[in-house]
Amino acid sequence: MSLIVTVFVNEGIVMASDSRCTYNIMEKNTKTNTVVHKLGVHSNNSTIKTFLCPNNNGISVCGEASVKGKPITGYVESFIRERVDEGVDIDDIPQRLINYFNSFEPKPNAIFTVAGYHKDGRNMVQRIYKVRIKDNHIERLKTESQGATWDGESLTLTRLLQPVAVKDPNGQYQDLPHSDIAWNFFTLQDAVDFCNYAIKTTIDTMHFQSVVESVGTPINTLVIKPDGSKWIAKQELHC
Repeated sequence: MSLIVTVFVNEGIVMASDSRCTYNIMEKNTKTNTVVHKLGVHSNNSTIKTFLCPNNNGISVCGEASVKGKPITGYVESFIRERVDEGVDIDDIPQRLINYFNSFEPKPNAIFTVAGYHKDGRNMVQRIYKVRIKDNHIERLKTESQGATWDGESLTLTRLLQPVAVKDPNGQYQDLPHSDIAWNFFTLQDAVDFCNYAIKTTIDTMHFQSVVESVGTPINTLVIKPDGSKWIAKQELHC
């Protein structure tokens, strides 16, 4: 499934993602005329899911791992080469993503986060977009206040951050004490630390559960500021 996380603060934007890609297959039993779904039959820890564009914007992807039987990574890189040069405004990228991946049949069930800055006169304004290819959905998130967004294998993180209640012997639920995340006090380093915390905690939790481990290291982390960008962590090809 993957996990992509984006945190936006006054200083800049941090985008991070895991690197595991898990493949499932369907096999048809001709004797019983039934279809068997086999989960996690193949996986790798070398799939790039966060990308830096020439116009200093970032793109992260999760969801369907392949397009036309090939990893989606190559198609995202082709999209950036062909459709996102230095002069493209971030507000144009979401629709270009939809147009590009609509040309494939079937359309991939992929979710994208597009993050960066829109130049408004002398001002650089943060932009965060969610793009769902399957239903041609584009959503621009509010960035006036600091915050975060994530997609993919989000159950572990949601359980950690949301209010929780326990059931007593009488069947009544009792709320446990809950503290909100202090997003408004985050520095850029806090944003980096949260991205790594979110993904690493998910990886460590799934390791002990009876589930397909669909999130894995290494973690790729990109920082985008109005005047430039920097990879905090990025896997490279190696022997």
